[in-house]
Amino acid sequence: MIWLVILLLIIAGISNAIMDTLQFRYKKSVFRKFKNQQWWNPSLSWRNKWKNGDHTQGEKYWGSSRWFVRFTDAWHFFQGIMYTCFFLVIVLYVKIFTPIIDFFLIYLLFTTIFQIFYKILSTK
Repeated sequence: MIWLVILLLIIAGISNAIMDTLQFRYKKSVFRKFKNQQWWNPSLSWRNKWKNGDHTQGEKYWGSSRWFVRFTDAWHFFQGIMYTCFFLVIVLYVKIFTPIIDFFLIYLLFTTIFQIFYKILSTK
């Protein structure tokens, strides 16, 4: 079970790195080269949740700006993956040492994976 928790934390860290890369370093990232810019580029993709890309016309489909927002663009998709991984880690948590030591180990793993992938994804 511990290996599953570790894998989920790695996936969560990678997802968070993708989100921050899209949000803060998109122009330098590998994602700027991907074909579907309407999905990847945050300056365009935010429109995907609205009818005709216009906020004043309301949601593109029921729940597209709320419950189903994770299906409208890359940033929200990876946010959904990250949250799902965190929720599963909570449910599957297996005590290794003490809760405090386990917290720091989980934090260290997540932030290390985030830093590694943030650096990889946001370079030209």
